[in-house]
Amino acid sequence: MTAENPPEDDDAHRLVMRGAFATGAGFLVKMGARVGFLLIAGRLFGPALFGAYSLGVAVVESGVGLAGLSLKKVIFQLLDANEAGEPDDSRRSPTHIVADAVVLVLTASGALALAIMAVVATVMGGLPVSGAAAAIFWLAPMIAGQTLVDVLLAASRWRHAIRYEVIGRSIVEPYTQLAVAVAGWMAGVPAWALIAGYWAGNVAVNAFALMGIQRSFGGFGLAGYRPDRRRLTQLARTLAPNTATDLLNGIYARFDLYLVGALLGTRAAGIYTMAQQICTPIRQVRQSFDGLLVPLVARTVAMRGSAAAGAALASAVRLVLAIQLPVLLALLAIGQPLLEAFGPGFGIAATALVLLAAAEVVHAAFGTGDLMFVYLNPRIGLVQTVAGIVTGVVAAVLLLPVLGFTGAAVAVLAGYLARAAMRAWTLRRRFGVTVPLAHPAGPLVAAGLGAGAVLLVRPFGDVAAMAAGLATYAVVMALWLRATGASLRLSGFEAA
Repeated sequence: MTAENPPEDDDAHRLVMRGAFATGAGFLVKMGARVGFLLIAGRLFGPALFGAYSLGVAVVESGVGLAGLSLKKVIFQLLDANEAGEPDDSRRSPTHIVADAVVLVLTASGALALAIMAVVATVMGGLPVSGAAAAIFWLAPMIAGQTLVDVLLAASRWRHAIRYEVIGRSIVEPYTQLAVAVAGWMAGVPAWALIAGYWAGNVAVNAFALMGIQRSFGGFGLAGYRPDRRRLTQLARTLAPNTATDLLNGIYARFDLYLVGALLGTRAAGIYTMAQQICTPIRQVRQSFDGLLVPLVARTVAMRGSAAAGAALASAVRLVLAIQLPVLLALLAIGQPLLEAFGPGFGIAATALVLLAAAEVVHAAFGTGDLMFVYLNPRIGLVQTVAGIVTGVVAAVLLLPVLGFTGAAVAVLAGYLARAAMRAWTLRRRFGVTVPLAHPAGPLVAAGLGAGAVLLVRPFGDVAAMAAGLATYAVVMALWLRATGASLRLSGFEAA
């Protein structure tokens, strides 16, 4: 074992990669359901119904940022701190920590869902029965369902039981949703089929997650548990900065869709959402690592300090970029025909698709630095999130009326680039954490040359252009790794 590759690095690398491969395999399975769902949504339901449904889901996802109270990330820290405590009366059962989190998110999400439903009903003068208003109203209760399953699956990951998240999110939820949506279409109620599918998928995955908790912790262990209002209130206050950051991130992740729907209508929202959904594999590359990367960052910060954790995250940035960028090159080559395959008219968002994919690369790879703020200074993360959102919103308001889909996508990319620049500057100046350019240089240069190959070969066909781009990327990456002696291994994490 070499000094540059100590045993603990191997342990952390194997742990994260095992979780990443398991989660990534789950995403591939889930992608089958996602592709099937998008084909059905595009070809059977059409852009208008799909757009209304997408706006409802966007409201749910933004609401989860608030009602989730950042507990799907911070629960690792709470459980670790409890385990590290002295075995006295102050040390609690881990299932009681999870129960506190469940009580908090269900209380917050229930209140938020009722508020959203009340506002929609008031504006519409009664219960809405069609369009985006109906989708928002009837999907709002699923804020509670999504926050609950996030906490339950995060708790099972703390026990290193990744399989429940993989199976639940990749098989149980999407395939239940797909089956119910198809059944609704066949029953002749297309306006409600997508909404019913979302409900069914969420209920099913929550039931599966509860089974995972029962098995991971050897039972629910709720004997003697009593909610303590003072303790829960104090915990909620502690979580406030991270919660605000998650809320703003949730809103920002969908603000472009809100603007497209408001300014261009539900049909345009459906077309734009299709482009967003096709970018999902890029986002899921990062999510594949998050299951174990998040708790490892928390442990590394606690045991080695911020500088060591920053160096470890730098290796994660390089690895995530190396995997994401080939997907971006493929979308650059075949984006338009891919969109058209999901239904007529969707191809007009091809340019927006590439820009959104680039934004996902920036956010997912370089956004790993946000994990540092979660544990070191959540308020700084909140301020930078606000600044990035302001950048993106201003750009969207200026560009969307002129450039349509493309303007919205440019705004998203601009906001993420601004946040990446601020994040790097703050980590370096405030915490002494730097990510040397050498870490991401290889994948970025290889992708740039690959993009040039795509554009040069495009006149010979989309598939030929994709093959040229990917081949160029692979060759340049191999040469860079050999010339620099760099590797794509994770290093510097505290594994246990």
